[in-house]
Amino acid sequence: MLHDAAWTLAEDIFGAARPARALYPLESAMDDLGRAARDIAFAETADVIALHRITVLRDMIEACRTEIARSQDPKVALELAAAIDGLGEELSSFEETLPLERAFRADQRDHAVARIEAAQSRLRTFIETVGMQPDLFDPALTREEAVELAMAALERSPAQIIAAARREAEARQAGAPIPMPEGSPFHFTQPEGWMAWLAARIAERVGRGMTASPSQG
Repeated sequence: MLHDAAWTLAEDIFGAARPARALYPLESAMDDLGRAARDIAFAETADVIALHRITVLRDMIEACRTEIARSQDPKVALELAAAIDGLGEELSSFEETLPLERAFRADQRDHAVARIEAAQSRLRTFIETVGMQPDLFDPALTREEAVELAMAALERSPAQIIAAARREAEARQAGAPIPMPEGSPFHFTQPEGWMAWLAARIAERVGRGMTASPSQG
């Protein structure tokens, strides 16, 4: 019976957790924020990869030149010289297109920043307007919980989101551990971040309901 009661409580909470056809307004703001931050992450990752690609080609060319200087075999030296020519052409092509690529990513970044600023403005309005209707957000949450979630999503400015995305991209490129947000297990600037926060709160509430429900034999 306790099992049935627990699932009934969970169903009541999760059943109201999302409207049938659209996101609640505050959910929409959180979703817009996360998707814009994800676009920034993609742009920063692409930029790191492009710069790394050029660095690798330059290093390969330099390594070939070093081997030519060391080699005593004319045939090997000719093969390395041919490799340098091929790598040089590839490098020139990448260097030629790099400014255009970076300009395109800068436009993507600027557009994403504008979306983040708009989403954060909507979140601030909700926080600052005491009489704002609670049904703007998931009814499974109290207004206090919704405000707490909105405030967490405002902790990072667009510039901080860009810097964090860059650090993550560089860490991935280097095969290093991914930096985690301080003081929270969730990335609130990613769509799954606020969803994970919401799921944790709902699970906590279900757990409290199970503890409070009397067991029946």
